[in-house]
Amino acid sequence: MLRSPAFALIIVLVATACSVQAEPYIAFREGLKCSACHVNQTGGGMRTEYGFYFPQTDIQPLLGQLSESSADFSNQVGDNFFFGADFVAVEETTLASEARHAGQSYARDAQSTFDIVSGNFYIEARLAPEKLSLYFDETITPAGASSREAFLMLQGTPKSSYLKVGRMLLPYGIRLWDDAAFIRQVTGFNFDNQDMGVEIGYAPGRTSFSVAVSNGTQGGRDNNTGKQISSVGSVYMKYLIVGGSFAMNESRGIDRMLLGPFASLRLGPLTLTGEADWLSESGAKEQDQFIAYASANYWLRQSLNFRIAFDFLDPYDEIEEDERSRVVVGLEGFLTSNLTASAYYKHKKSVPQDPEGNADILSLSLHTFF
Repeated sequence: MLRSPAFALIIVLVATACSVQAEPYIAFREGLKCSACHVNQTGGGMRTEYGFYFPQTDIQPLLGQLSESSADFSNQVGDNFFFGADFVAVEETTLASEARHAGQSYARDAQSTFDIVSGNFYIEARLAPEKLSLYFDETITPAGASSREAFLMLQGTPKSSYLKVGRMLLPYGIRLWDDAAFIRQVTGFNFDNQDMGVEIGYAPGRTSFSVAVSNGTQGGRDNNTGKQISSVGSVYMKYLIVGGSFAMNESRGIDRMLLGPFASLRLGPLTLTGEADWLSESGAKEQDQFIAYASANYWLRQSLNFRIAFDFLDPYDEIEEDERSRVVVGLEGFLTSNLTASAYYKHKKSVPQDPEGNADILSLSLHTFF
């Protein structure tokens, strides 16, 4: 690793002015539905006009002059074509870990690496504005190119409803940016897991409901008549959002059922969010798991956010002392209306036989988006 005054300055900037990465807590804090800021009605991916201009009108970036110079940038081509992107570069340091169990040592060495964890390009063609659109979400990184989402969406027939057909991220739970969170990683409903199918939604007034019927094969063709069902619903009150999710699938002789509530409470600049999930697998494999997530986000100066989050996983109900946990502490903030930076420390705890699960991580990242 190079050590120079310029490099040190970059580290100081990143560590003291850190980022918001289009996380759901922003929508929770503002009392907004996912569809207010994202073309995808259940969140993630390309931003709507409101989501595109929100950082320019409601955020006070730390580098105000640079932010003002980018105010004329537009993501619109002609009347009916829109594009967008997300790009996240990280430097991640994994600390050494060592634990002993039954006289045996389990250890791993420290390591540090640069990486690109997200590189997505979005295109939306509005074939009939506010009624019919074609949407593509393509992953383009050094690790390879792939299609994340590709669907046709029909809206407003009837009013406040939509229909999606194609390849899509499935509706379930809180769509955190952090796929390493147990509620994303263990449930399988994350940005690396898409499927072919149909999704319908209805969002009248202060409610929102979505259900998808898909192959249940993580994007591949199906070889049977069984289908996966996944759903999410929310009710929006003045300071409180409550919701729940349900999913079921049968694949390779395993019946999988998942359900869980979630909620978010706004107390001035403080936003509290939580989700709990129960995962049951039966048939060729028997396993019951409990997964939980809780976070507190404190918003400062219209540009900085302090976060502390807790993840919990009990992978086998019948086995004692096999729990995993993770505490994440970090500071986030907008450098400009299209550039954020973040610094997180992740303290992880697992069984002694899992050195990876006991290795703490320091993560620094830069995220540009539009």
